[in-house]
Amino acid sequence: MNALDRPWMLIAEREVTTKLRDKTFIGSTLVMLLIVMAAVIVPALLAGNGGADKIAVVDDAGAKVVQQASTTKGDDGYEVVRVADRSAAESSLTSGDVKAALLPGDDGYVVLGDDRVDSGLESALREAAAAVGMEANAAKAGLSPDELHAGTKVSLQLLNPGPLPDIVSDFVNIGLALVFYMTALGFGMMIAQSVVQEKESRVVEILAAAVPIRSLLWGKVLGNTVLALSQIVVIAATSLIALLATDQADILEVVAPVAGWFVVFFVLGFVALAGLWAVAGSLATRQEDLGSTTLPGQMILMIPFFFAVFAGSSAKTVASFVPIASSMSMPGRMLTEDVPLWQPLVAIALLLVTTVLIVRLGARLYERTLLQTGRRLGYREAMALEAR
Repeated sequence: MNALDRPWMLIAEREVTTKLRDKTFIGSTLVMLLIVMAAVIVPALLAGNGGADKIAVVDDAGAKVVQQASTTKGDDGYEVVRVADRSAAESSLTSGDVKAALLPGDDGYVVLGDDRVDSGLESALREAAAAVGMEANAAKAGLSPDELHAGTKVSLQLLNPGPLPDIVSDFVNIGLALVFYMTALGFGMMIAQSVVQEKESRVVEILAAAVPIRSLLWGKVLGNTVLALSQIVVIAATSLIALLATDQADILEVVAPVAGWFVVFFVLGFVALAGLWAVAGSLATRQEDLGSTTLPGQMILMIPFFFAVFAGSSAKTVASFVPIASSMSMPGRMLTEDVPLWQPLVAIALLLVTTVLIVRLGARLYERTLLQTGRRLGYREAMALEAR
């Protein structure tokens, strides 16, 4: 069986080769890759190049407190800077040489800042001063540090622990939802514009005479799905390189399995939407009509995106089972929660059924409206048209 026996393959190949020669498509892909790399690398560089915060002290007691605070802060900790007196500490603060100064007070210490002191730094110094002071007082009372701290250890247990720290998981959750939203919207608009361009130039009439109209639709959906999925793979590879370059490989251990689920949700959701975008193009007769014909597709994308990013836990759980919305919500939940296996499987089954129904409906509308070139059609009017 050759390509002529599968005309949809020819249309798909035409879609791919046309896009790969499109400078706008190539440019937008490169811009997206730069954004992804910047989003991964810049925060890591800022966190890694900041160095230890410098704290000015005037005596050994203050230095001991700062060193104690460093043990609880982790990362680079705090750096002790010895100064002669309060006046020298104030000069170091105003010049920006130190973040804060820890000076002796009437009953302990004074944390001195210029215009402000970071709340985390102040809290760390307070806790360290209390710990050092308690140990000193305990020594005077004849207690060892172990005796002093006996029965005071606090451990953390979570009923539903997330696989990643909250900040990281939230960032990846937003990233997955944004990738689906931007890719589906970008390629969707390109599909609709391509259909309108073919109608305006009358090329569609030539194609429809040689190829079944449904084959035109399947070819457009397949070609753009391949392009969109390839773009996702390139973005994933770029993210991988950026994570490895910034020593954040531990994140991959959690994200990689979820990425496989994301691909499944992405393909099914994108195929369903691609059919709707093609119909949006077939309803229009010129580029200016796309603002109204593509509005339903934009809303179908925008509302689930806001649910996936901003909604509460209960709303996200419900959205993760709603077709199309599940493509953005379920992968994010799998990063932040311990989701039972049956839930993504049920969500995929629902999405698959919905995709089949949407594609069949889209094919029916596409056949009825593609060759209607007189004026812009509405969705209700398209439903009422007789099949060609």
